[in-house]
Amino acid sequence: MTHPMINRRHWRSVTIALLSATLAGCGGGSGGDTPTTNSSSSAITSSSTSSISSSESSSQASSNSSDTNALTRLSAQGTQWVQADGTPIALKGTNLGNWLLQEFWMMGQSTDAVNDQCTLEGVFDQRFGTAERERLMELFRDNWITERDWDQMAEFGLNVVRVPFMWNLIEDEANPYTLRSDAWEYLDRAISEAESRDMYVILDLHGAVGAQGWEHHSGCAEQNWYWDGGNGQDAAYYQDRTAWLWQQIAERYKTSDTVAGYGLLNEPWGTTPETLADNIESLYHKVREIDQEHVIILPGHSQGIDAYGNPADRGMENVAFEMHFYPGIFGWGEIGYQVHRDWLTCGINGTGGVCEWQARLSALNTPFLIGEFQPWTGLGGELGGKIARATYDTYAQHGWAATSWAYKVLSNTGGQGNGTWGMVTNQASLGLLAKADTWACAGWDSTFSAACGTSTPTVTAPGEGTQDYYLVIKAGACCDAGSLDVSLDSISLRAHETATELLSNGEFNDNSGWTAWTAGAPVNLEFNQTEHIPSGGNGTALRLTSASVSNGGLYQKVSLTGGEQYQFSGVFKDNGSTDAWAEMYLVPTQPVDGEDITGNALPQLDFNTASMAEIEALFNEFGSLDYDVHTELKHWLTTEQAPELFSLKNPPSNVTLVETDGGNQLSWSASVEPGVEGYRIYRSTVVGSAGELIAQVDNLQYLDSTAPEQTTYYQISSYAGDAESYPSTSVATTTVASALPGTVQAEHFSAMSGVQLETTSDAGGGHNIGYIDTGDWLDYLVTIEAAGTYTIEYRLASAGGSDGFSLLLGDNTLDTVAVPDTGGWQAWQSVNHSITLPAGEHTLRVKALAGSWNFNWLRVSAP
Repeated sequence: MTHPMINRRHWRSVTIALLSATLAGCGGGSGGDTPTTNSSSSAITSSSTSSISSSESSSQASSNSSDTNALTRLSAQGTQWVQADGTPIALKGTNLGNWLLQEFWMMGQSTDAVNDQCTLEGVFDQRFGTAERERLMELFRDNWITERDWDQMAEFGLNVVRVPFMWNLIEDEANPYTLRSDAWEYLDRAISEAESRDMYVILDLHGAVGAQGWEHHSGCAEQNWYWDGGNGQDAAYYQDRTAWLWQQIAERYKTSDTVAGYGLLNEPWGTTPETLADNIESLYHKVREIDQEHVIILPGHSQGIDAYGNPADRGMENVAFEMHFYPGIFGWGEIGYQVHRDWLTCGINGTGGVCEWQARLSALNTPFLIGEFQPWTGLGGELGGKIARATYDTYAQHGWAATSWAYKVLSNTGGQGNGTWGMVTNQASLGLLAKADTWACAGWDSTFSAACGTSTPTVTAPGEGTQDYYLVIKAGACCDAGSLDVSLDSISLRAHETATELLSNGEFNDNSGWTAWTAGAPVNLEFNQTEHIPSGGNGTALRLTSASVSNGGLYQKVSLTGGEQYQFSGVFKDNGSTDAWAEMYLVPTQPVDGEDITGNALPQLDFNTASMAEIEALFNEFGSLDYDVHTELKHWLTTEQAPELFSLKNPPSNVTLVETDGGNQLSWSASVEPGVEGYRIYRSTVVGSAGELIAQVDNLQYLDSTAPEQTTYYQISSYAGDAESYPSTSVATTTVASALPGTVQAEHFSAMSGVQLETTSDAGGGHNIGYIDTGDWLDYLVTIEAAGTYTIEYRLASAGGSDGFSLLLGDNTLDTVAVPDTGGWQAWQSVNHSITLPAGEHTLRVKALAGSWNFNWLRVSAP
């Protein structure tokens, strides 16, 4: 699994977008759904499982079960996963990501210097020696997943866990085709702990020998040796070692009823679909030489599963296909209710989404594993929990096994925020209490409890007795185009038991009670402001502004009593900032001018310089820190009554738009479905974007008097409780041409073919165009001030470079641009050319000559 903001992927032949997570192995060196109840049998301790040596028989190793074990051998029957008696089973689970193959974003340690396991192991080898590296890795693994984690997973009602691991957990790096002396310690432990809680295990080779892709979550970034060869060996060498590895695993666990299946290769997308299918067929037969009974899981390509054909025609039996689905993430729509509704309810025509995949699998008579999916992140606690339950339930209705990514994700700030990737994360310290920034949610207007970055509405003071703390309001901007303009109001910190207010002047009528503080370039503080009041404010607000880079704010001392709870609340609003943030902290030390405040719950280490003691302390902390459990998610995954989310389908009809002097007048016909409570109006300046919710009404018309002065798109939906219909047909204002000289945002096209939108991390935020293939195009209506020669600047990104695109006016080619390798899909670089343009209104077309590039904007200026 790859961090959501690091990598970009390309796949087009499937109708959904998938998570691209390619893999690599360390090539050498020394040593890289049905809720269930806990079983009445006692769990075998980790010490007893780890005492089994690699020389013992597989029957000894895989018999870690008590006489009361309720699990039976699973197999594939038609499109179903079935138990030994032929009864179908709904496998509902999660992934133990970052345990046996590290992904640094999952533990708050991602840096440019060290961002994959191979690099970390190499740093440890160089600094401390191989023996100490091995000890540190064991310390990490022993703390990342402990018995409390297995208990938590059972409390979430899960009955299967997918265990991603890296090849060098089992094979001795220094002696190919040789098992490590402790080869089975952690897989044995996983199987034992799962079995004692009536949970199945899927063994997932996440990082194969030599790497089946280029990305960091394979363990070693920038390798693809499994397919291309490398380090003096051809591809066959790495493929043969991987086949040997799987034969050792099959020998070890062929008698285990707890193992649900073997995931041969996780997302092996460093090759073509056809080559993948042939390789997996060969690997399948290698495993079948040892184990004829376990389900073997056939990985899909980034382009789907079509290259396999029917597995039976290849002589493959008792198999399941695997894909990874991420609605709302990685360019697949936008995070929100709508994208999950479209996916889970098969689209407005009832034939897309999961229905399309079910039809494929039925034709192939083969079961399915959704090995990774993430339905709750970014949706807030309650809606995230409900969407997750609906996702698990829908997959179960189709007979699909499902394991979310992922059980545990830790962050430097801690806390659930607006919904993190983990079922559990670390508690926010009395540090960062609330955060929003323009990268996550430009234009926010929310309560602190709904903050898009971090939200901690309830805090418990640590220790005993009364101690002084400082409530800090911090805001700022960065980067070349940074500017800050945010407002805050109605800030309150109350004792839970007595409702006593601790803060003075939380309405900011003046500057009393507050002390200004700056960590760098100052922020302007304006009290008693009556403009830009956040929703829910009291009418006067604090406004923080700066025209460039800044970092600072103000603070107030409060006294907290150890062990007591306090409620933190307030509202804040972004008034058009760029590359900016607003944060609230509770810290034990008085702020000092010139010193920044982070309030981190978890330190981030530089492993190149951190001391051994610091590294050991961090790894130990992973096992002892307090968890922030996603309680709403746990509730909805275990409650008997499922939420009602998708009872509405048909949108309002006959939507019309009239542009008037007073604004854009919308009207529509009532929904024909019963139970409709009202209608929601969505507005966007980007074709194909769901846009923002601007109004909710119970009548059949709406006047938008605040529309921007550019082409604007509207859609109307009906709602009833949590349920919301599909959107109406889009209506738009008259197309507004972009003036040149000037900047044209890539997403402000008038027409396009083939591309997708995605959130950009480039300065200024917003969207960029991605998922571009050869022949795709975008049209832009422009008005050119005067004929002449201009400088044109294209804002581009690519991981690997591309032949790029042509810029056309009618049939005339104005420019041809090769896209350089910028170092990543969000590593933005400007390319400047000279271009001759005619005066007047024209349509410019950007036409792709090749894929593998992203486009954020173009800018025309006088030379």
